[in-house]
Amino acid sequence: TIIRKIDRIVKEIVILMKDFERHQLATELGFQYDPETSSIYGENSGYFLLMKETDTKNVFTIALSVSRDDAEEAAAQLHQMVKESSVLKSISLNQYVTTFTVKAGMTKAKTIENIHQAVTEILEFLQTNGFYTVCGYSGEKGPVGLYQIGDSLFLMNEENYQIVSSQLKIETDSYNSQKENVLLGTVGAFIGAIIGGAVTLFIARLGYVAFYAGFILGICVVKGYEILGKKFSKLGAVISSILLLVTIVLVHQFDYALEAVKQLGLDFSDGFDLINSLVLNGEAPEKYFFNFFMLAVFTIIGGGVAISSALSTQKTRGIARKIG
Repeated sequence: TIIRKIDRIVKEIVILMKDFERHQLATELGFQYDPETSSIYGENSGYFLLMKETDTKNVFTIALSVSRDDAEEAAAQLHQMVKESSVLKSISLNQYVTTFTVKAGMTKAKTIENIHQAVTEILEFLQTNGFYTVCGYSGEKGPVGLYQIGDSLFLMNEENYQIVSSQLKIETDSYNSQKENVLLGTVGAFIGAIIGGAVTLFIARLGYVAFYAGFILGICVVKGYEILGKKFSKLGAVISSILLLVTIVLVHQFDYALEAVKQLGLDFSDGFDLINSLVLNGEAPEKYFFNFFMLAVFTIIGGGVAISSALSTQKTRGIARKIG
């Protein structure tokens, strides 16, 4: 209990420190900081910018909803600009939203310097080449703001925000009015475990143990529960976690049983019994426990991400607010 409390306190301190650093960066840029979404945002030279730190430390993205009449030529110029820049790493064009990735510096000070230079380069390029602000949702020309809808951020105008938020309210009310069916949810999670387990087993038979296999397994179990159970709650998370652990054991046993079939020419049932017998008698095949450990670690991490993401979605479901 004491260790958990210390761990929680340390995590809270780290979050506070990051919030302070991001708020400081926002202030230096003349922007604002939203701690709930960890986003830096603001308007400069007629353009609205959204900045967020990626999962990679000290790597930030800068997003704008801009356009120009000759879209193909504009896209080519944007890519060329990034290619020639010393501080921009890459660019992503997603319909009406353009996202730049800023190169990380060796130090925090250098990273901040890169961000400052990147903002300057981007704004100068947009102004010089006649780009104008559009709604990131509809592409309509005109001023935009930053809005949170669910767990996503949008650069959009007020009119489209009202439309989307109204639709979200209807969907949220419909979802909340449903009663969770734990029995059917468990059945759904079981079906998901079979599908996800089959994928994981296929990957294992190829000789790989990957985080993505665990994530896929987690998604299948979670979605299976939610689809048939109508909702995904903490109870659903517990049931899904148990099924994940059971599936890990079965997948590992099936993998070795199929190897026995391949090497010894046994029937699958005989191969399965042989592996179980060897393990129970302390004569497990070479690297049996190591491979199980690796499979378990990657599946727990991947499945944990899937379950955590599903629970997080429940928390942000129905949120619709203007940030800036």
